Order: sequence, then structure tokens, then C-alpha cells
Amino acid sequence: MSELPSRAPVRRADYQPLAWQVEAVELGFVLDAERTVVRSRMSCRRRHGAGGPLKLDGDGAELVSLTIDGVAPETGQVREGPGWMEITLGGDAAEVEVVTRVSPRANTALSGLYESRGGLFTQCEAEGFRRITWFPDRPDVMARYSVTLEADANAYPVLLSNGNLVERGSLPGGRHFARWQDPFPKPSYLFALVAGAYVPLERTVTTCAGRKVLLQVWVEDGMLDRAAHAMDSLENALRWDEERFGLELDLDRYMIVVASDFNMGA
Repeated sequence: MSELPSRAPVRRADYQPLAWQVEAVELGFVLDAERTVVRSRMSCRRRHGAGGPLKLDGDGAELVSLTIDGVAPETGQVREGPGWMEITLGGDAAEVEVVTRVSPRANTALSGLYESRGGLFTQCEAEGFRRITWFPDRPDVMARYSVTLEADANAYPVLLSNGNLVERGSLPGGRHFARWQDPFPKPSYLFALVAGAYVPLERTVTTCAGRKVLLQVWVEDGMLDRAAHAMDSLENALRWDEERFGLELDLDRYMIVVASDFNMGA
């Protein structure tokens, strides 16, 4: 029997804050089961008084291009090793753009972006985001995400991601797009993407502050009659947060996707 590869332990006592933080990230996905192109534009800022390079994590995604403030890096500006990249940056702020290619169909690890029965899904907890693009894939890196998804409209009629839907439309060649914005900073392990054929059960509710918000439970075709319990549970959970903690839903919509192929329970 072959032995599993050993991994270096990660200890809380060894924690060091990163020299650079990613404050915002714009992600663009040209989705395809065989080859998906991912464009990530990171707005980076140096932590006050910190020295050292921008540190990125990566695992298996093909690096297509890397630019810093719109230009290719200089010789010696980038160092790479197994699973890591370090970029020496000047000043206190920089825009770093990384373009990668991944194959959801070939991703049998089911971590990162993968295909299952015609749909595309992400699983980024705990360290799956680095399988999509190069990024400081740590829970203490809190960034605001803006995500644009593009795909064939017949193959992937529904395009979902985190936050609020701000724009969608048709493109030439039978393609379409959807743009999502999450106004609240979050770690990379919470990034989510679903593309496929789904139908929604929808309910509009009024929050404790009087706001109208949309609740959606997306299910596979033929499963809509089974979604009522999930919707009721979601609304009850929102009410409990309001009554117990005084917490109002901070998004304009809240979505649950029920997929037979998802490999995690949440």
C-alpha cells in the first residue's frame, strides 16, 4: 500500500500576518468543462510598516500571464516554488492581474472548480481556491469580490456566485453572462460558483428593518416540489437571527443551491 504524502503541520503559534493584503478582487470566468479561463485582478495594499513580498498560493492551475500595474514583471521580481509565488512590489499599493487555465472535467479531486453531470461547481473550503487561481489563500485575507461569469447559454443557463446580481445579458454566439458583487469582505474559502440547469423556488420577505429581500432555493429540474421545506427553514433561520441577535440579512438576495453532485454538506 502506498503511503500518503506527508504535509507540514500548520501551527497557530507560527502565525505571521502577511505583508500585503488583497482588499478587492475582480474575477472573470470564461466557463467551459474542458478549459476554463480565469482572470483575477487583485487590488493589493501593503500592511502599515510591513516589509516583504506579496505571497500567493497556487495548486495545479496553469499560469497564462501575470502583470503588475499593467506591465509584465521584471527579471527577478517573481520567485516561485512548489505551491507558492512571491512578488516583490514597490510602494504601498499595486494591481496584480493573474490569468490561469483550469480543466473542471479533469479535476477529479473535487476541490476548486470541477464538473459533475454537466454542471460546474466550486469547493473552496479549506484550500480549494488556490486550485482556481493564484491568491493568498488564507482565512485572514478578507477581500470584496466582483465576479463575472460567461458561458454557453444552452449548456449553462444559470450562472450563480456570491453576493448580489448586478447585471446579466446575452452575448454573441449563443453565450451569456452574469455579474455578481459581494459588498462585504470575505475569505477566499467562502467563494462559490455554480453553473448549470437549475430552477428557483422564490420568496420575497420583509426584514426587521422593512427591507424587501429575495430568497431563492435553486434545484434541479423536477425537484421543485421538494424545495418548500428548505425555503421554510431558510426563512425561519433569518427570523431567528433577527429575534435572537438583532441581525438583519445584509444582502438583497439569499440563495441556496441544492445539487445532487455537491461533495460537501454546506
